[in-house]
Amino acid sequence: MSNPKEYIFSNRVTIVEQTSITADSYDKALDIFLSGGGDTEEVDSYGDNWECILNADDFEDEEVDDE
Repeated sequence: MSNPKEYIFSNRVTIVEQTSITADSYDKALDIFLSGGGDTEEVDSYGDNWECILNADDFEDEEVDDE
């Protein structure tokens, strides 16, 4: 039986959020937003920009070459 190997993948995902804030002025709304306030909802997300950043098979080939 073969030993399991570790493969590490990276996936870049962009999430678009929209925040609604009720305030007396733009400056007050900005202060609320920058402090994490308001009603935030996710309106879009996209990704599929993935890559294998550590492929165990690559190291296995090097070990075989060294022997």
